[in-house]
Amino acid sequence: MKQILSTLAALLLLAACTSDETAGTRKALPARTPVPPLMKETTIEAGEALGVIPPDATPIKVGILLPLSGDAAALGNAMLDAATLALYDEYMSVPSNKIRSQIILVPKDTGKTANSAAAAAEAAIADGATFIVGPLFSQAVTAMKPLVKAKNIPVISFSNNRVVAEPNIYTYGYLPEQQIARIAEYAYLQGYQRVALLAPNDAYGIKVRDELSSNYSQKGGFVAPAELYAPSELNIDAAVARLLAAYQNTTDDRKFQAIFIADSGFSMKNLIKSLKRTSLDFSKIKLIGAGLWDDPELTKIPELHGTIFPGTPPESFTNFEKRFTAMYGYKPVRLASLSYDVISLLAKLSISSPAATIDASKIPDPDGFHAPANNLYRLMPDGTSDRKLAILEVTPTGFKVVEPASKRFAKPGE
Repeated sequence: MKQILSTLAALLLLAACTSDETAGTRKALPARTPVPPLMKETTIEAGEALGVIPPDATPIKVGILLPLSGDAAALGNAMLDAATLALYDEYMSVPSNKIRSQIILVPKDTGKTANSAAAAAEAAIADGATFIVGPLFSQAVTAMKPLVKAKNIPVISFSNNRVVAEPNIYTYGYLPEQQIARIAEYAYLQGYQRVALLAPNDAYGIKVRDELSSNYSQKGGFVAPAELYAPSELNIDAAVARLLAAYQNTTDDRKFQAIFIADSGFSMKNLIKSLKRTSLDFSKIKLIGAGLWDDPELTKIPELHGTIFPGTPPESFTNFEKRFTAMYGYKPVRLASLSYDVISLLAKLSISSPAATIDASKIPDPDGFHAPANNLYRLMPDGTSDRKLAILEVTPTGFKVVEPASKRFAKPGE
């Protein structure tokens, strides 16, 4: 028998899966009146129903720590919407008689400081959360560590800083080290063995410089010059001028063949303008990017067409974007897909378990998990994440895969 959950039942399920409680008060979150998309049909047995949570299902409260107010409120609320959609989709795919637990999201506003994020974690735990998802930033993860460790609360944060990772406290963001290793390997094998670097003069830029230099030196290549700049047009122009001088004052057999650019957004536009004013021949010099290039706005810059960067296969995110837009009526920011994937994982791990918490021992799986929006990944016992990335090319119509991501993780000894 085939059955599609009715619109009314779908909305009831969506509402049932989210709590907006805060410590001691109730906080009004932005109104949500999503329009359910068409659901794919699922074969079920006679008498079964999809997406109907049994009344005896064990509740599992999951604190989700996000910036729900202030400058980053749009991002935080999009991530909360994505988390809610993940529950909708996961429960929709399971017959009622196999649902033995129900995740209840407990959203908490992390505010603007690390201390307010730690307070949000404390409030979520006080409200009964036995698992924490978030926060976004590494400083906030560090601030709440003493509390969650004392309470033995597992955490999957959205940080991409491996420094804060440790057993039971995971960094789910894309680690710059893995992105640089992936693109450096590909570029070197494509013959770009001498490269230059343009990167912001901040912790991220310094990390990219160090990782790129390490990867290239191990292969016998080199990175020079490596120019770091402050985020202003004047400083970018100065960095590009130094890069040009280095190129002109180097013998042909030592000139760089490609330029890595570890930036995006407004700085990228200034970088391209500055590079265009030089005498560099870009038919001979390849532009190569980092994970920050996973931004559709870059496809609007003609000078970037044909350039490459590491990222997840675009099809997965495109499918998520369509689902999200159909449900909520607006397009999600890229980071919202991470929230969707984390909650999907927790639902899968708990949906058939009657326990009142999520079994954290199942999270570090050597075979990994297929994220609905972001492809294959695994969370490691030390708290870091490991992802399989593709090499993508920027085109006028989007990103094209030029080298696919691996479909599995290597077994020990392979």
